[in-house]
Amino acid sequence: MRKGVKVALISTVSVIVAGAILVGALWYFGRQTDPVQVVPLMYHSATFYDDMMNFDGRVTAENLQSVYASDTQTVTEIFVSEGDEVKKGDPLLSYDTTLTEIELERKRIDVQQAELDLKNAKDDLAWINSLKPYTPPPPTQPPQPTEESLEPIEELPLLIGGEGTQEMPYRWVWSDEVSYDEAFITGMFGEENEVWISFEEREQNSLDGAITKLWGLHVVRDEEGKLKYSFFTPVLPPDDEIEPEPEPIWIDDSSGYTASEIAKMRAEKQTEIRDLDVAYRIAQVEYERMKSEAESGIVYAKVDGTILTRNDPELARMDGSPVLLLSGGGCYHVTASIGEYDRDRFQIGDEVIVMSWMSGGEIVGTLEAVDDTPVSGYYYGNGNPNVSLYPATIAVDAQSGLQENEYVSVRFASNGAQDNALYLENMYIRSENGRSYVYKRGADGLLQKVPVETGAVLWGSYTAVYGDLTADDWIAFPYGKSVREGAQTVEAEDSVYYYYG
Repeated sequence: MRKGVKVALISTVSVIVAGAILVGALWYFGRQTDPVQVVPLMYHSATFYDDMMNFDGRVTAENLQSVYASDTQTVTEIFVSEGDEVKKGDPLLSYDTTLTEIELERKRIDVQQAELDLKNAKDDLAWINSLKPYTPPPPTQPPQPTEESLEPIEELPLLIGGEGTQEMPYRWVWSDEVSYDEAFITGMFGEENEVWISFEEREQNSLDGAITKLWGLHVVRDEEGKLKYSFFTPVLPPDDEIEPEPEPIWIDDSSGYTASEIAKMRAEKQTEIRDLDVAYRIAQVEYERMKSEAESGIVYAKVDGTILTRNDPELARMDGSPVLLLSGGGCYHVTASIGEYDRDRFQIGDEVIVMSWMSGGEIVGTLEAVDDTPVSGYYYGNGNPNVSLYPATIAVDAQSGLQENEYVSVRFASNGAQDNALYLENMYIRSENGRSYVYKRGADGLLQKVPVETGAVLWGSYTAVYGDLTADDWIAFPYGKSVREGAQTVEAEDSVYYYYG
């Protein structure tokens, strides 16, 4: 072998070996970071046994005209029969227009009240969003204990002063072996409905000992007798004979609600707003329909077509069916918006369930089209509100009993593919470049990055995830310098399970 070739070969091998050593060192030292805490997935998830996804939409008519008789109408004459061919503009029926202004005014007031209820609920949501979650007081730095022998207090707890007010809290000498209950707290209220209490732990449980731990408890009793607790940090007195300063170092200025309580209130209020918005829109439709009734006593054909149905006005009024149904060969259409992760689960021609908000009846429809261009606007339904929305068109038979411009709910079946979805708390799902993933502990004890597909949202706090996850897995909060694929893991303590992250 020539010398030049031999030198080149040795150099190449050296580079490869050095590279392997470098990669191995980086891998080894990379694994030596602090282990990542993992918690049981079951404590941060919910299983929602529902194979449907709900979306809301509005009904439009294509070459169709339904004529209904309301409680305020009396049909005087029907000019057509079932099977008749009619032209646009032909008279169909007439009715008595003695609709009183009081009845129309009542519907107008219903609209105003529904609008006010909706506004008040939105104001409530704005207030909930402004709430500051409760956080515990900052830790105090206790003085260093002395080594001299001190005489302990014979019986603890011991009340040594104070008046129970914010300026002068009750001062109790305490110890780790002592606990308090509700009876102990209520015994300090007297005739008031709030009390401020300072607890002091002293060196060797002695009055002469230095204070080693100090905390304050503010308790308020509401009209129902329930107690609401918050914490404050009392001011250390110069000596045991002097009462605390008027203003404490730290006072809880939060709303008094925890972050989880605020999240629950927010989810409940969002549901209420959704229901109130439905009521408001139904009230608008009813008012506009009654308003049009008062303007004319003749109903004219809107399309060229055939009278498919003619019903007795009184019977039609009782069961909510149309008096006349005119068809020009069309059908009803429902337009709903579905999320980007849901749209690919359904195929054109799939059956869906359409439920009328006005009658409560359910009709089978067919998915006719899903647009390729997303839309913007307020989102309704139990899908994921944080993704792009695409218009979906559902076709419903002309004789389904739907009414033009009414609102309906559309339930898309998942065809069994996504049954019993696993809903995970939102904070454990991370997204990058449009893809979502979760960190979980693998069989080797190391952290794995598991890609997931997200779906519907439950209660505003959980999102459906589809991927390699089960209720038996242990997962990690997906943020932090040590959180990465291949990191060592350690099981969090029990007290962290419910509050981790």
